[in-house]
Amino acid sequence: MEPTETQYLVLNALETLRLLIHSFYDEEAGNWYIRTPSPILPIAKLLPDGDIVPINDSQQL
Repeated sequence: MEPTETQYLVLNALETLRLLIHSFYDEEAGNWYIRTPSPILPIAKLLPDGDIVPINDSQQL
């Protein structure tokens, strides 16, 4: 599965605002996993529709 244009727009916005520390793409699921400097949203999943979902310590990447 290829990344969507919406995902690229969100990633570019996060990079421009210097809110993206690290990211990687899961081709099977179609999701980006991102790390941000935010204490509220340190690790999250960027879904194909552009939604950002937090990942708790108890959830696996």
